[in-house]
Amino acid sequence: MPDPPGYLRSLVPSLPRPVWMLEAGFFVNAFGTGLAYPFLLIYLHNVRGVPLGTAGLVVATMGVAGLVTGPFYGRVVDRIGGRATLAIALVLSASGYALFPLVREPWHAVLVAVLVGAGSGGLWPSQSTLLAGLAPADRRHAAYAIQRGAYNLGLGIGGMTGGLIASTASPGTFTVLFLLDAASILAFCALLPLIPDPGFHRRRAERPTRGYRDVLGHRPFMGLVLLNVAFVSAGYTMFRGAKIVWRSGR
Repeated sequence: MPDPPGYLRSLVPSLPRPVWMLEAGFFVNAFGTGLAYPFLLIYLHNVRGVPLGTAGLVVATMGVAGLVTGPFYGRVVDRIGGRATLAIALVLSASGYALFPLVREPWHAVLVAVLVGAGSGGLWPSQSTLLAGLAPADRRHAAYAIQRGAYNLGLGIGGMTGGLIASTASPGTFTVLFLLDAASILAFCALLPLIPDPGFHRRRAERPTRGYRDVLGHRPFMGLVLLNVAFVSAGYTMFRGAKIVWRSGR
């Protein structure tokens, strides 16, 4: 006879407890991001009176800050480990989101956006390093699949929840969103002492030192990176095009 509960259990990959804790923390963090990030442009323009173009540049500043700081985080992970690096990144992000309610001028927003972006730049390298060390080699694909699933699920649920809270008629609702986001990030940070560090940084002295030149010279990896960039760019282009078509048809 069919066993639906047994079938559903078979879909859940067998992963160590620390991996599940890390995934749970990532979900909570993504939920907080979904609460605040989608409404940041609305907050800056409609609540703080920042011109729309300038507000867009503020949001873009987050991505630029993350892009610039990302390579440096790779070296930080090598020196102090993924867990400590992740803690630093989370504290920076939480501090930035907690400061957004204090923004009154565009330059305030730019400084806070740099702080948040600097934290976001360290999130993926440090968390991915932890997953690589905590998950068995034959189950890493499942761990990374759950990582992306947890992020997208948290982001989606957070966005829906934030939409029920945010209101330009009540500016205080945006303060609630930012503080809830900061709290979710710190909740993830509070889980870290319970998650062991695989200790890649402690083994660094036992193997030859390699840098980004070796990474850039690895053709299969760089090919995968470029393919991913093309895929993401195409996705955003299609989304933007659909948005323009939808607006023109209104």
